[in-house]
Amino acid sequence: MSDLGKLSAGQMQSIFASLVESSEDAIISKNLQSIVQLWNHGAERIFGYTAAEMIGQSITTIIPDDLLSEEDVILDKLKRGERIEHYETIRKRKDGQLINISLTISPIYDETGTLVGGAKICRDVTGQNKETRERAMLAAIVETSEDGIISKDLNGIIQTWNKAATKIFGYTAEEVIGKSITILVPPEMPDEEPQLLAKLRKGEPIQHYETIRLRKDGQRIDVALTVSPIRDASGAIIGASKIVRDITKNKQLKQKYDVLQNTLLGVEETSRLKSSFISTLSHEIRAPLGGIISLAEILATEEEMPKSAKSVAEAVLEASRSLYKVLNELLDFTKVEAGKVHLENRMFSLRSTIIEVIRIINPVCSKKGLVLRSIVDPDIPDLISGDELRVRQVLLNLASNAVKFSKEGAIYISANMMETDDDSLRIEFKVTDSGIGLSEDTIGRLFQPFVQADTSTSRVFGGTGLGLSIAKSYVELMGGEIGVQSKPNEGSTFWFRIPFANVCDIRTDQEVEEASATASKESDADQ
Repeated sequence: MSDLGKLSAGQMQSIFASLVESSEDAIISKNLQSIVQLWNHGAERIFGYTAAEMIGQSITTIIPDDLLSEEDVILDKLKRGERIEHYETIRKRKDGQLINISLTISPIYDETGTLVGGAKICRDVTGQNKETRERAMLAAIVETSEDGIISKDLNGIIQTWNKAATKIFGYTAEEVIGKSITILVPPEMPDEEPQLLAKLRKGEPIQHYETIRLRKDGQRIDVALTVSPIRDASGAIIGASKIVRDITKNKQLKQKYDVLQNTLLGVEETSRLKSSFISTLSHEIRAPLGGIISLAEILATEEEMPKSAKSVAEAVLEASRSLYKVLNELLDFTKVEAGKVHLENRMFSLRSTIIEVIRIINPVCSKKGLVLRSIVDPDIPDLISGDELRVRQVLLNLASNAVKFSKEGAIYISANMMETDDDSLRIEFKVTDSGIGLSEDTIGRLFQPFVQADTSTSRVFGGTGLGLSIAKSYVELMGGEIGVQSKPNEGSTFWFRIPFANVCDIRTDQEVEEASATASKESDADQ
């Protein structure tokens, strides 16, 4: 006979009581009128009520009002002698918080075999359910994405591979997981993967990198890559997540467009092919964009998300937002070319506009360690009349470029009154950076559509080459001019000059005072 079998009934009862009190799960007993008779330490921890507060009270105290009918169902099952196992439901804590729990309930019989109540074991599964939902949402993003989403370790060994990756490269997940990512790299590019891995080991993300990859059938395709480091719970880099987009068709369309434009095959055919290019690219972006951005924003801001999963969500969100920016530029460009952009002149505070531009750009500057400053001429009136939206778009475009092409130093946004012969109001804006600068050859064609400094620049920094062309169109539409002063490795200063109407010239003194007060409040709120 075991030692346990030699224990007296009193000793056995003492041991069982100790086990009940030390359990992390809630252990509760109740009679057939739902009155609580036992309430252990685990129940106090999970529900917030002490034993003194609950013993003698109805178990319905912890049941939400809309779920009170559950207790009747549970009592009916107990009265039939039935056991209820792992029943997931919702209960209410003392502080009113709703929690997810898993219940196991067993009938209790007295020494005569008469049913007298029920014993419950309750486990708080709130955290488990949340993690399960988060993982399901992340899995949904990965599996429904139009882009290939791949992860690898620091040796370049593939760890995960979604359906879109199979569509792009032709390999199934079973064929590539556990193999080196170099099976996708053309043999004439042996140094590329080691260089990418070296950057990842240093924690450097790789954004919008255009290169060539191999399909299973040997076909070479053009792809755009965004690669982000994956970190473990301690913050150590353990691998990388890749978002891959097949841009072969878009490149082919653009190449056809360039050929037609350069050989002057006619305005009509060029316009048709360009519209086809823009329509195709817009469709490629819009199809998955809405759902991906919404889900990725939820996951990227979730504080309890595992770091490795959160890095994938952040990479998806960053890529989606970049696609959104590209789409806006394409649509703005088509509107400009079609002559569908109309000025909307209204009264506004230029200082508030510049503050708003700084508010939007500053987080990116801070992330890169750049200093952002503004200088506004005190002689500029508090209120002017013009197209505030277009002015803000041009400033945002120039400031975004300044941040993109600067690794260190400061960026300055300035606005100054210009001298005129007829006392009209003309303002010169400047955006100065300490970035990579521009060559004279590049400056000569910089404001043309689809033009970037060179291929290497577009691969490193990304972009459509439309932003400056759109900015030039807006400035000229407002009756102004735009230009740049720059030298290689010495930074750049982009400037534009626009005429405005002074509100004092078109409104009464009382109207000016009222409008000025309103603009001042808006400016204070922005700050």
